[in-house]
Amino acid sequence: MQIPSWPVYSQALIVFMTTPSNTRAPSEFVSEAYGLKDDEKMVDFYRKWADDYDHQMLVELGYTSPITIAQLLNEHLPDKDARVFDIGCGTGLTCTFLHQQGYRNLVGIDLSPDMVRVAQDRGIYAQVMVGDLNLPLEIADAGYDAAISSGTFTHGHVGPEPLDEIFRILRPGGILACTVHLDLWQSKGFEEKFNSLVDTGTIECLHLEQDKYYETGDLEGWFCVYRKL
Repeated sequence: MQIPSWPVYSQALIVFMTTPSNTRAPSEFVSEAYGLKDDEKMVDFYRKWADDYDHQMLVELGYTSPITIAQLLNEHLPDKDARVFDIGCGTGLTCTFLHQQGYRNLVGIDLSPDMVRVAQDRGIYAQVMVGDLNLPLEIADAGYDAAISSGTFTHGHVGPEPLDEIFRILRPGGILACTVHLDLWQSKGFEEKFNSLVDTGTIECLHLEQDKYYETGDLEGWFCVYRKL
């Protein structure tokens, strides 16, 4: 999928950035994040990284995955009144780009209270909540028109198990646009889970493409769009 050059859309987030207080290379943080094994360590890790996350990911690493997911949702669900659930919202990067495109009914969830704090400070969400995606969501059936996720289905974070819950809260015709880390697509059962949901007539695949997560570098993932039937 073609996306604008990085300087074009990175300007959307400069207002939120500050000079990083951490001296560690951002790639070290990413590697450590992939190695997290339990929720307590994850919450503590993102507490230390939350305020520097945007600058290090966007400016230093050229993280393009959020804008790609935002564009995919806009392509497949251009209704700007759509109610969008941001899965593992982090600091709100993906929804920042959606907000720029005119989406206003944005709700986010993340395990990290500090990442939620940063996301809330953006002023773009109707609601941002702290929550564990590996537990049942306290959300009514068919309550959302779309769900999005960039960087949540990855090493040390969330596996394919919550997908049933995610599609439960989508209305018929609702869209899931998400990334899945390349290494986990088969090894952790994402491909099998999505195919099972397709085979049972629960969802249909609208887009499935392997692409880069960053403007530079070789790290890739699957960019997925599925519609609930």
